[in-house]
Amino acid sequence: MALNRQLWIAIASVMIVAFISSIFISFQSAQGYFKEQLRYKNTDNASILALSLSRIEKDPVLIDLMLAAQFDTGHYQRLELVGPDNESIAVRERDERRTREVPEWFADLAGLEVKPGVAQVSDGWQQYGTLYVESLGGFALEALWETTVELFFGFLAMAILLGLAGSLVLKRLTRPLVDVVRQAEALGNQRFVTTNEPNTLEFRRVVHAMNQLTGHVQGMLNDARGRVEAMRDRLQQDAVTGVGNRNRFDDVIAGLLSDSDRNARHAIFLLRLTNLEEINRVLGRQETDRLIRTVAGDLAAIAGRYQMQFNSREVLRLNGSDFALVLADALDARSIASELNEAMRDRSEHYKDDVAVKTVLSATYFGVDASRSTILTALDDGLARAEHRDGIFLEWVDDSDHAQLLYTSDEWRRILSNAIAERTFSSVYFPVQSLNGGLIHKEVMLRLDVKDKTLTAGQFLPWVRRFGLLPQLDLAVLEHEVSEVTGVSDAGCIAVNLSIETLLDETTRRQLIDLLATGQGQGIALSVEVPERSVLAYPVLFRDFCESVVPMGHNVGIEKAGQRLSDVDDLQALGLSYIKLDRSLTAGLADSADKQNYLRGVTGITRAVGLTVIAEGVQSHDEFDRLVDLGVDGAIGPGID
Repeated sequence: MALNRQLWIAIASVMIVAFISSIFISFQSAQGYFKEQLRYKNTDNASILALSLSRIEKDPVLIDLMLAAQFDTGHYQRLELVGPDNESIAVRERDERRTREVPEWFADLAGLEVKPGVAQVSDGWQQYGTLYVESLGGFALEALWETTVELFFGFLAMAILLGLAGSLVLKRLTRPLVDVVRQAEALGNQRFVTTNEPNTLEFRRVVHAMNQLTGHVQGMLNDARGRVEAMRDRLQQDAVTGVGNRNRFDDVIAGLLSDSDRNARHAIFLLRLTNLEEINRVLGRQETDRLIRTVAGDLAAIAGRYQMQFNSREVLRLNGSDFALVLADALDARSIASELNEAMRDRSEHYKDDVAVKTVLSATYFGVDASRSTILTALDDGLARAEHRDGIFLEWVDDSDHAQLLYTSDEWRRILSNAIAERTFSSVYFPVQSLNGGLIHKEVMLRLDVKDKTLTAGQFLPWVRRFGLLPQLDLAVLEHEVSEVTGVSDAGCIAVNLSIETLLDETTRRQLIDLLATGQGQGIALSVEVPERSVLAYPVLFRDFCESVVPMGHNVGIEKAGQRLSDVDDLQALGLSYIKLDRSLTAGLADSADKQNYLRGVTGITRAVGLTVIAEGVQSHDEFDRLVDLGVDGAIGPGID
């Protein structure tokens, strides 16, 4: 029972006892007083009236008139003169003994029945009769009733005032307890909040202990996060530039080659500083390191200006002089290559007067059917050819198999606009299974039927991104999924990927949230997931989105996660349900002890904050078996069959 309710019950009980006690005491006192006054009145009136009757002529009519006159002028219940033979000489009496305002039960309880006053009436020296005077007790009874009612309402008002005042005081006194409860609930949900310590000694000790516990748990989590970050930096980050190193490059390529979409098309650039030793000798180590960081920054900046042409990018340093730029789901990398070539040419001509910066580049497209060795061999051959050609800095490796486009730009725009408007795309569902065999959710993969062809997402999503149609497509997909599962009892939870462009578009975001609210009202279970890089780029926007969607009961997750998950602000406070580890973290997992240790650290952090950890792109049973040991909760990919 709530403490406030207990307070009201206690106050009510105390007031009832006090009221009954006060009523009993005052009632007894008033009852005795009224009885005594009525007795005095009866006696005095009887004596005075008897004296008056003794002085007048003993004419029965005159006596009757005198009794009648006295009866009418006073509050009497009965006046009666009885002769020596006990025969009534004259009598006046009222039928009603009580006032109508007093309840009968109260009159019976009060019991204001007083013996009548008795006096002797004489006729000379002889006794003429006995006079009985009984005053009317109804007025005293009414006064007693009014006193009781006033006392009752007075106590009732006092009880209400005390209850309200007590509730306010109790609310203020127990506010620290409410804060402690919220703090404990937040701690249970892996959110770490502290509470101001109150002035009350007992509450202060409780709050202080909870704050210490919260700080201790948060400290342990931060320590674990710091160890994972240090491990990530050591294993996958170049110390000079801060970009990915050779290990990260191998993971990225392995992840892209394990893409479930066989039509996915990616691009890679390889850049080499051919005279790095000379630069180091002339400029020194510090200036050389500054140049290396500048080159890495150029690769990132140029790719960033063409972000609508690809899904994600990775800038990497493979060794002292070699850099790589990998573009996932690349649409047209030649425009990027052209600007990159001009930037490197400008860097070569204008960097320093006392040294020349010589760079060569090679580039190619690749799909999931390629192999890592084939890609690197082709790029190395391209670099070798570029080094032997005067004035040529970029060499494209033959990609004729990938360069053929299905449709022209105008045709793509028309096809995609019609598909979104008319909902001609279809969905294929890939189950995400927990490692104990249950189903976590079904992930939606889009297909687009164009004439006699069925196109996969890897073929048309790059064009959707280029034309800025991702918000409309995401909204259309979510509407399609809501309509598909409405009324289907065994539909299960459906997971839909959202692009950051959708959340950035305020109108689409509002429509999306309204649609999710509609799904909540219909009892539809949905999961929405956003890439990790988008969460890091727009943390406030993502937090606001989570605050709108999570209370509806839908799940929110982060996909392609793990590389920089520890950089997500307030990960424990977002209300997330799960993360999906990027394929680059699970590719070749069975043969890499370092990757296993890193993944074990990532899963330790995420599970500590209550998130389900899902591995994407699991390719083999060995990888699947290893995931069980590393604390992963679920997986998706051909290796789980």
